[in-house]
Amino acid sequence: MQKNRRSQTRRNVDQVLKQTVTILQILEKISKGEEVDYTEHFADLVGIKDRLGRRHEDKKLGALLCSSIEAIASNINTLLKEEKSLRKVRITKVSGRKAAQVRTHTSVEGWEAARPGAGENYRIYKDDGGVFSTSPVIEVKSDYFRTHNSLYTIEVIP
Repeated sequence: MQKNRRSQTRRNVDQVLKQTVTILQILEKISKGEEVDYTEHFADLVGIKDRLGRRHEDKKLGALLCSSIEAIASNINTLLKEEKSLRKVRITKVSGRKAAQVRTHTSVEGWEAARPGAGENYRIYKDDGGVFSTSPVIEVKSDYFRTHNSLYTIEVIP
């Protein structure tokens, strides 16, 4: 009986699960910067999801799965494009400890090592060869970021 079941064609739910795992593995590779095309696998998943089941709930879950995977792929692609573009920036310390090495209202210009990210030190490579590094960032907004010790505005230099 068990051998007979394995020789039969896979159920649609099994096929969706298998395609989802394959797509997630591909998205992991893409997130590491590898050039991989997932469109064929995604098209297969979309085709299978329509045959997922007769119940309205099954069809709704299939559509939600596909839209979620598509959104994740789009977000990864956007983040990788942003990450690849180097930016020359000027950061200005707006507030912080008075006894710190960098005084309030001091600006530093240079090239970002990476965009400011929560939990990470923010680094700028200055034109004179020096490196400026902050304490770990705790909050990031479009025009400023906050570290444990200070608040900095950030301006992209064209």
